[in-house]
Amino acid sequence: QGTLVEMAVHTAAVLLCGHSPVLQPLRNLACQPHRMQGLNEPHPTWIFASFPFSAGKAVALEFSVFSCCFSQCGLPMETSHCPDCHIPIGGINHHPLQGFQQSRSHEDRTQTGHILGDVQHRRTLGMSDRGTSPVVFVLLRLLTHLAMLLGASRDPQSLGRMIKPAVDDVVSFLQQHIQEDLAQLTRTLGKSVDDTINVLHLVLSSLLQAPQQQPGQWLVQFDDVLSTKEKRNKWEQIVANTIIVPELKDLDKKLLKLNQQIQEDERISSNPIVKIVYGDPAAFLSQLPGDSHIHHSKMWSCRRRVSVENLGHVVQQKNAKDTVPLLWKFLQKENELRLVKFLPEILALQRDLVKQFQNTAEIKHCSIRDFLREPHSDVMRDLLERRVNLFLSVWNKLRSSLDTNGEIKLPKGYCDADLSMDSRLEVLLPRRQGLGLCSTALASYLIGLHNDFVHSVNRHTKEDDRYLISPSEVADLHVISYEMERDLIPLILSNCQYSMEKGGETLQDFDLERIQQQVISKFLQGKPLIMLTGIPTLVYRHDRNYEQLFSDVRSKLEQSALPSAVMNMISGELQSYSDVCDALFLTEITLGFLAMAGENAEMLLTEYIEQVLQMGDQTNPHVLQALRRCQLKHSMALWQLLCAHKSEQLLHLGRDPFADVSPDYKEELTPELTKLLHTFLVHSRLDTFLQELHEMIILKLRRVQAVEEFKPKWSLKESLLPYLDAKDPELALELEDTFPDDILLSHVTGTWKAAAVFKREHR
Repeated sequence: QGTLVEMAVHTAAVLLCGHSPVLQPLRNLACQPHRMQGLNEPHPTWIFASFPFSAGKAVALEFSVFSCCFSQCGLPMETSHCPDCHIPIGGINHHPLQGFQQSRSHEDRTQTGHILGDVQHRRTLGMSDRGTSPVVFVLLRLLTHLAMLLGASRDPQSLGRMIKPAVDDVVSFLQQHIQEDLAQLTRTLGKSVDDTINVLHLVLSSLLQAPQQQPGQWLVQFDDVLSTKEKRNKWEQIVANTIIVPELKDLDKKLLKLNQQIQEDERISSNPIVKIVYGDPAAFLSQLPGDSHIHHSKMWSCRRRVSVENLGHVVQQKNAKDTVPLLWKFLQKENELRLVKFLPEILALQRDLVKQFQNTAEIKHCSIRDFLREPHSDVMRDLLERRVNLFLSVWNKLRSSLDTNGEIKLPKGYCDADLSMDSRLEVLLPRRQGLGLCSTALASYLIGLHNDFVHSVNRHTKEDDRYLISPSEVADLHVISYEMERDLIPLILSNCQYSMEKGGETLQDFDLERIQQQVISKFLQGKPLIMLTGIPTLVYRHDRNYEQLFSDVRSKLEQSALPSAVMNMISGELQSYSDVCDALFLTEITLGFLAMAGENAEMLLTEYIEQVLQMGDQTNPHVLQALRRCQLKHSMALWQLLCAHKSEQLLHLGRDPFADVSPDYKEELTPELTKLLHTFLVHSRLDTFLQELHEMIILKLRRVQAVEEFKPKWSLKESLLPYLDAKDPELALELEDTFPDDILLSHVTGTWKAAAVFKREHR
């Protein structure tokens, strides 16, 4: 605590006494934090955002990560179909299909303000990917946190508004982050804690002596509130290049000189601890032999700590990034790469969950904890718990990178907090929409990370990329796998040499080229590329592409509308929600078989179920009785009726029939619009309108990319008319003449619900 106060006091003194323009953003944070509230507006990330996004290799703009393979140049190598809209995507041997586009830069998905979150989460994160060295990056972050701490003591409310998510005790929160900054800096420099703190004091002294603004130089490149990403980057660059990097040059000599000054300072040199740390024991321990080399303080001084962060600093200091490029890349991504070894277990968990929930009618709404409490064998429960805990651990360590760097863009808020056993089960179920995207994105990110290093090694060793496996084949031996303490640290230590010159300190030297070669041969070489095609994906029954299914059915047998009398009879006999679900289940199974094999359109549906599908014994007799007057030519019309009827039942039970439809389509109707809608419903064919509108919602608006294709601000009438023209010209004409123009597509679910309530109240 005393050390933290010393750093804060020194920072405050520099900010109050310094005149350099580079101090102004920090001075505003410390003295006028309310001026920095612009950082909460939708500008790109500010200095202390953990992982600013940088563009990777080009990928297709189509949501093709699930179904198409790309080469390193970003051009497609195979053709496939989009899993959602089924249009052809990709290409052959670098020749894309018509309409293919390359993304030269990804959308910047970073946020403004302090988004590092709890300090525990930071310990699993890596360093900077902004092009600065880890030491410079941590020093910039430490200076920022110290300025924020000063600002929190002056105006905690304004400072607290910058922190996302919000915290109760801003001062304690920032103190913890400063302690973590020091810990990271200590590991990276490989110095003692005292030396690390002295490095900060040296940088602060340099800031105080920073040169004044040169004509036409700094203020045109950044402002004092760092209002844009470009200005923030320029400020970082100026502070790094003019203050921090020069101070880090010949750092060992500067620290040696500083420690000598501390030792000779009469105000503190009488302290026994100072004598032990900085002095020669023989000077105050008279019983030690004076001519012995063994009892000299240099012999007993602690060696530098060896760590991955420190090795990265050594590579940076030696300007060896171009000499050992793979080692540099490995060290930059090591904190994430160590998690790739868990990919086989995560894929196995996904396969088990897909097997359990595939083609179920309803999404299971419960917590992960509740799911694990369900009846399982002891062996299966232990296996599930182990794999689930592993999934949660890996997600929590990678969620920041998934949010900003992942190729699958997750909806806003999905990565804001850690997952736990109390999170919803859906985050584990790999899907192409909703919370299930979390599971799919995690597997995709780990596969991409693995493949990136395999590509790099193959280019380095001039090997080809022909060794490919699918996700279903992935085993432990296929993925990059190592243990930090058991494998990596011993490898680094075995290539570390120590030497000592007379009268000098122990010198440490690493054989960087040999370390790179051993990292490649032991951890990276000989691994296959893992295809993205084939990641386990859960498809609920209602996720099926019904438009394609209906097209296949029409190609096999003619379809026609249900007579009104039959519709009324079915609706009257299927009054319970469970009966409607059973009938819909039967209809969907029938449609699936008809799409593949076809049949006589005049055959009774019940005859087909009992004699062809042999499902009579498994079917509720009451449901079969209700469907007795339907023929196979009515299958699609029956599906439309039952699907709408099921949603009416859900609405009556107080549940949302459109839970998986985008919120953009769920705007409530105003009283004026409700009145206009009722006027239309009084004179319309209400049942037909309900069924057709419901079908459009299910087939068109439940897609992942629906908002891009059907803009919520479009008129509902103009959106529904083209859909009805080919199916029911009479209803289309009725809609065009009398449906309110002011009801928008954003009101579509509210419109359907209002019409369903109107039907129930007036029948």
